[in-house]
Amino acid sequence: MKTIIYRIFSVLVLAFLLLSAGAQSNDDLKSKIEQMNKEMAKAMVDGNVQAAAKFYANDAISMPNGGEMVKGIDAIKKSNQDMMSQGMKFKSAEFNTIQVNSYGNMVSEIGTYKMKMSMPGAPNDMEDAGKYLTLWEKQPDGTLKIKVETWNTNTNPMMQGGMGNDK
Repeated sequence: MKTIIYRIFSVLVLAFLLLSAGAQSNDDLKSKIEQMNKEMAKAMVDGNVQAAAKFYANDAISMPNGGEMVKGIDAIKKSNQDMMSQGMKFKSAEFNTIQVNSYGNMVSEIGTYKMKMSMPGAPNDMEDAGKYLTLWEKQPDGTLKIKVETWNTNTNPMMQGGMGNDK
């Protein structure tokens, strides 16, 4: 009887340790992603397409709000460069990671964002806030790269004022 109780207790302790390790792992991943998001936001504000591109896998897919799907790192860089060439300038970008989950070599991130942008011809800066889902892929060297991303604004485009200016 003592042997059975000891085995059950050992299994419970092992299960607790494994669950604790998994939670710590997600906390570590969340911290890593939060740091990369800060670097990404800085690259956006600096208008540095190359610095922002380092976070993407070569075969990444970007699914922007109100736009066509963009496939591959080169197409993502071109899309971002085209925005900058048209005069779009990020004044600020802030990402708030709410939840991170790990699934084998993939990590999902759910979060919210706030941005301020200027556009040529626009009388005022535009503000936008919304939510996003990013799938990160663990690389053999331990880094994470964006595999798939999608986001959308909290502002209904049918409302007067458009991107965040319907207050």
